Amino acid sequence: MVGVDEYATRKGRHYGTVLVDVETRRPVDLLPDREASSLAVWLAERPGIEIVCRDRAPFFAEGASAGAPQAVQVADRWHLWHNLSEAAERTVAQHRFGAWTRCRCTAQAAGSHETGTTAATSGGSPTSRSAADLC
Repeated sequence: MVGVDEYATRKGRHYGTVLVDVETRRPVDLLPDREASSLAVWLAERPGIEIVCRDRAPFFAEGASAGAPQAVQVADRWHLWHNLSEAAERTVAQHRFGAWTRCRCTAQAAGSHETGTTAATSGGSPTSRSAADLC
């Protein structure tokens, strides 16, 4: 099983490909670029590879398919967790924004500047508030 990921020698300027033995967690080789053709050549020279563990980069998918068509391609654990956490953050942010918008609309419909019934004016509970106060 081989792991495939990118590395940067100059972040934002020059990237290469690192190949890792997943079982020993040790680097096996470094390729000078992230080209599908480079990965395909490297994999083709090693026909015994049965599993390619990679991120979702399209150039790694193409290279793995071309160089090791017999290999099963799987997503690596780090990228699965990273993608899941990003999706969860987006969902929570959308929920918060949606709840805030609904609350704001409710407050505006109820008259956000009106204070409603208060203890001072009606002798009621000091907890009586307008919809705007509840948001």
